[in-house]
Amino acid sequence: MEFSEMKTIWDSQNQEPLYAMNEAALHSIVRRKNEEWNRCLARCFALEIGVGLFCAALMLIYAAVLASGNQDWVIKPWGKTIAPSSWHYLGLLAAGGIWLYYAAYMYLARKRQQQRVETFDSSLRGDLDRALSQTEFEMTMIRDNAWRGLAPVWVASTLWMVVLFHLKGASLWGYLLVLAIAIASLVIVLARKQRLITKRYLPRQQELESLRAKLADTGR
Repeated sequence: MEFSEMKTIWDSQNQEPLYAMNEAALHSIVRRKNEEWNRCLARCFALEIGVGLFCAALMLIYAAVLASGNQDWVIKPWGKTIAPSSWHYLGLLAAGGIWLYYAAYMYLARKRQQQRVETFDSSLRGDLDRALSQTEFEMTMIRDNAWRGLAPVWVASTLWMVVLFHLKGASLWGYLLVLAIAIASLVIVLARKQRLITKRYLPRQQELESLRAKLADTGR
């Protein structure tokens, strides 16, 4: 478990001078864990923002290629060539706009959390509160992201595939296959995120709250 070494420290005696050494060791561990989580969180957000920007650019590039009148090098029709219409452009532009929204949403969420954790002081209690805030933020993001992030992205990806399949002259079975894959992938991602909350973040939150309670008891 992530905090087994912390529990070992706090399961030992709490009396001076050992208590002072234990508190210093615990503080060092909490700081190290906070730094690790912050780096991991920064990488995850950078990846999500990058994917959003990349996909938005891809949608715009597709729209530009279609507008150029030479679509064969990106879209190979399965049957006769279908000329792009206004709804194809609108679909691609809407998909690009949704991906841009997703990138902006993730960027602003990250900035808000960074500002929030900066309000905690650098003491042991402050760093425990910072760790709890980070953990609660990650759980909230996973829950909220299902509707504010994943659902819009799902719509954007489906829009793109519908436009692409229509331009390729796909049959009804092709559309049904796209819809089935999109729904299955959404269900799998949502289930995986719920598992992350249950298996990783809730135990971490409980351990942090337990440590904070023990710290409060020893301070009385």
